[in-house]
Amino acid sequence: MATPRPARTARVLLPTLLAALLAGGCASSVAGTPAADPAPRPTAGVGADPVAWGDKVCGATLAYYQPLNTPPDYTGADLPGIKTRLSEYLGKVGSGIETGKKQLTAAGQSPVSGGDQWAAAVRDMLNRSGTTIAEAKKEVDAIDPNDVQGFQGKLDAAQQKLRTISGAQGLDKIGPTPRLDKAFQTAPKCVALKKINGPA
Repeated sequence: MATPRPARTARVLLPTLLAALLAGGCASSVAGTPAADPAPRPTAGVGADPVAWGDKVCGATLAYYQPLNTPPDYTGADLPGIKTRLSEYLGKVGSGIETGKKQLTAAGQSPVSGGDQWAAAVRDMLNRSGTTIAEAKKEVDAIDPNDVQGFQGKLDAAQQKLRTISGAQGLDKIGPTPRLDKAFQTAPKCVALKKINGPA
């Protein structure tokens, strides 16, 4: 009788050994209790919390809308005071836009589909609004308060630029994003954003 070759012997014995191990004869266990994955949940991208991410995006928009929606008093005969207040106001709005851009970058990649397109639309809105605000401030800073007749015309021109700004700039291009919409409904800063109306 021929002696079995090693390869053939391994093919015969391996299934038998596996069966014995699975039957519990040589089973082993690890002591201790199961523990959660120590790695922190990502703050952006796949696996991140859509509500937390949406809150950051809305926070970036709020950084701009909050100062935008607190305009100064344009009435009265104190033309130098009006010019100063309007220039300071536009400066605060411009700073809010820059803050919003930084916060938007810090938000990172969206964890759900449609989010990155939404964030891109917000950034586009901030960029456009930033250009408009900078132009309006430049015009206001060039106003001569002693030119009573020309003052009102230039003030009206600056106000008209502000009227061209709206929350729908680019954001109305975004299609339905159910998961993101659901996140925005509960994110605190998104709720606060809904309460703010755009400039008249």
